[in-house]
Amino acid sequence: TTPSRADGVLEREERATRFSASDFARNLSRALFNNDKQQEDGCNRVQILACYYLQVFYMFRSLRQEDAKTVAIAATFLACKVVDLPRKMRGILRALNQLRVQAGEAELGEEEQKKLCERVLKIEFLMLRIIRFEFDLDLPLDSLPGLAEALLVQLTRCKEFCSACKGMPQQEAHALRVQLIRVAQSFLLDSFMGFAPLLGRPRLVAAGALAIATRYIRREMPTSELCRLLHAADASLCETDVRHVVDEILHVFRTKSQVQAQGRGA
Repeated sequence: TTPSRADGVLEREERATRFSASDFARNLSRALFNNDKQQEDGCNRVQILACYYLQVFYMFRSLRQEDAKTVAIAATFLACKVVDLPRKMRGILRALNQLRVQAGEAELGEEEQKKLCERVLKIEFLMLRIIRFEFDLDLPLDSLPGLAEALLVQLTRCKEFCSACKGMPQQEAHALRVQLIRVAQSFLLDSFMGFAPLLGRPRLVAAGALAIATRYIRREMPTSELCRLLHAADASLCETDVRHVVDEILHVFRTKSQVQAQGRGA
């Protein structure tokens, strides 16, 4: 259970709020980096860390205790520092007001900005205490290339994959590499908008994203078989655990549909 659940918040409501707050953190991160392709890797890391800090924060605090958007701002502010791409508070506020204008809202006034800054700094300090000032966090992004290579080797030994290949399985597997990593990275970013990063070590989360990405690209591959192949690629990855992460990542997309439906109905 979570503090929000104990506070009477329904699971569906909690998932939706966590998703929306994570989406806001990701949009804020993109605005801070002006969607600069040259800083894409840094921006992706900020997005992942911001979502992670937000998810962890609400394992210690209820959604009814702290405004989710304010927590998202604090998480983004902290994430920028941790990946050595710090942004001044005025830069955060500028990006925030940019998002507000795009959403048809008024910019924050001086007094509102002052109060927000004070609250963000307090939440940031609380986050630091929650993570125990531990900044050397392994990210699933770093596990993707090596794990993808190992999975592709296993694919060439898989009956379902080989029978669907039009040419040599080794050549088709090699040709998949770039697309597989790119698609898996996208699913990985989305996974941090839910509970997946809290389920296990980063390599396990990377494995779940790779399973979904492979299934997305090669529809003939059953998820159960991909979980087995990932275990064969890395014996430390339990098939059941990988499947659990896969299910949790897919839950993010169900939550996304729910949030979008609510937005259209509003």
